[in-house]
Amino acid sequence: MMNRGMRGNNARGLGLGGSRTRGGVSRPNVSQEESERIMEEQNDQELRELGSIVGSLKEVVVDISGTVDEQNSFLEGLMKSMSGATNSVKGTVGRLDEVFKTGGYKHLCMLVAFSFFVLMGLYFLIKSRPSS
Repeated sequence: MMNRGMRGNNARGLGLGGSRTRGGVSRPNVSQEESERIMEEQNDQELRELGSIVGSLKEVVVDISGTVDEQNSFLEGLMKSMSGATNSVKGTVGRLDEVFKTGGYKHLCMLVAFSFFVLMGLYFLIKSRPSS
């Protein structure tokens, strides 16, 4: 039993635990103050690192936002051009329907033959050009 009491007193005497009293007022040990200071410094360092990481993430978010805006404007332009192409195809199909309804098969055959010969002529024209 005596041994336990001595260990407790030795630990207090070395400033490893507990507190000393002077005039009934308790004050923390020097090592406790130093450990609090060290912990405060570590917290400050971690806060600086966290601030740096948050800043980096903010830059990434701003870059992503710019990229998304660019892609959205590109997609809007693409949708407009596709809408125009769709309307053009609908108009062509409507005119072809009218040709079929009026019995203009002869005109349709002439149109197909003309288109075929124009495309073949363009093909041979491009094929016969010397490559640069």
